[in-house]
Amino acid sequence: MQRIEVATGEKYGDLTVVRETGKVTGKRNFICRCACGNQVAVRLGHLRSGHSTTCGNCGIEHDGQRKTVSEWASLYGLKESTLRARLKVMGISEALRRGYT
Repeated sequence: MQRIEVATGEKYGDLTVVRETGKVTGKRNFICRCACGNQVAVRLGHLRSGHSTTCGNCGIEHDGQRKTVSEWASLYGLKESTLRARLKVMGISEALRRGYT
């Protein structure tokens, strides 16, 4: 199998590759910087598949604002668990809009 080359500075969603950290349990890992400024270690497979696109702490952007799931739920009067369930099957705009119906 041919080795997949990943260059420093390559972008995957909001993550930018900083450096490779080596293998952990047989999987290649990379230190990436998120658009919000946080650094996170991510497996190569998760970067390439699109499973990991942010650090996970920077929240979700909607209408030009970035908030965590709990902040969006509170703002729109939803339970956090309800919003998380909706986000699995629809985008943030639709999930929040359903809170008013």
